[in-house]
Amino acid sequence: MNDRYDAIVVGVGAMGSAALYHLARRGLRVLGIDQHGIAHDRGSSHGESRILRLAYFEHPSYVPLARRALSLWRALERESGERLFVQTGGLDGGPEDDPIFTGSLESCRLHDLEHDVLDGSALRKRFPAFRVPRDYRFVFQPDAGVLHPERCIEAHARMAEALGADIITGHPVLGWTETGGGLEVEVEAHRPFRTDAVVLTAGAWTSGFLPEDGPRLRVERQVTAWLTPADPEAFRPERFPVFNMQIAGGHHYGFPVLEGRGPKVGRFGHLQEETDPDTLRRDATAADRSLLQGFADLHLRGAGAIADTAPCMFTYSDDTDFVVDRIPGTSVVIGCGFSGHGFKFASVIGQALAGLAVGDDPDPHIEHLRWGRSTIDPPGS
Repeated sequence: MNDRYDAIVVGVGAMGSAALYHLARRGLRVLGIDQHGIAHDRGSSHGESRILRLAYFEHPSYVPLARRALSLWRALERESGERLFVQTGGLDGGPEDDPIFTGSLESCRLHDLEHDVLDGSALRKRFPAFRVPRDYRFVFQPDAGVLHPERCIEAHARMAEALGADIITGHPVLGWTETGGGLEVEVEAHRPFRTDAVVLTAGAWTSGFLPEDGPRLRVERQVTAWLTPADPEAFRPERFPVFNMQIAGGHHYGFPVLEGRGPKVGRFGHLQEETDPDTLRRDATAADRSLLQGFADLHLRGAGAIADTAPCMFTYSDDTDFVVDRIPGTSVVIGCGFSGHGFKFASVIGQALAGLAVGDDPDPHIEHLRWGRSTIDPPGS
């Protein structure tokens, strides 16, 4: 292992593993450090499935990034030999005036995405496992699907190592100091490492490394549940696409049966329970189960009882848009505040972070995600 690196990545999860890979692809000497391990279950990027969708109700400016992300995931599949993505199509909707429906439809129209618009009756005929009001409206976009998060992280990390990257796990980064020749990074139980740039992708632990004038981040506990349908065939990908819907008093989302397990459901924001990442409650409470079982009983025909649950964390920025930028006046590049909708973008965000770390001009598609912004104002919006 070297004493000096061109770049050091702090946190080798979704974004960090991708950044490490793209830095290594440039032929740079790079080190990734994760306090837990590769594809661990202590943070935000585990639980077997994450939605990738192109119909983007949060803001249509994300659509070009999502398209590029999907292309990069496909390329990583080819390079790694792993199946990382399962195309299922995606449903996004709720009441006719709800932003999940209106925003998804707007993004499809602005970016010429193939899509169908379904009312509740048409949706139930096409996908019988759903039980929704007749007057609800949904966008069906066929390119959406499921990413396997652990496999994605493992593939990025493995391919980075194949390209010469070093990785340290099980020891936290204690901090870093600017020196005349770059930065010196302190790691538990290791000698200091010198580097030209730090890429900070520490997820729920990011706030501990930020300056006082940095973005405010809020960490919340999120719980998802796997169900036990009497007829699993009704929830196979071809009959039960991934979905986001405003229903039963909240924004619910879910996944089909994959590799014999599922379906899986969650509620965005869950119980809005702020948490410390080091003391996250990992067992499911009665309130956790009641919330998710209640949704399934009302709106998923024959989904069955909860079989298993998994906690994770969402790290929110103030406006729920990402922060991808260089920290002003430093040699530190940051990716944070992914606010529960970031994993799908890890492939392209990692590429962007690698570019920022070596001094490339910022990608125009991430200009609106800059440090210190006051509002989201994407190019062309």
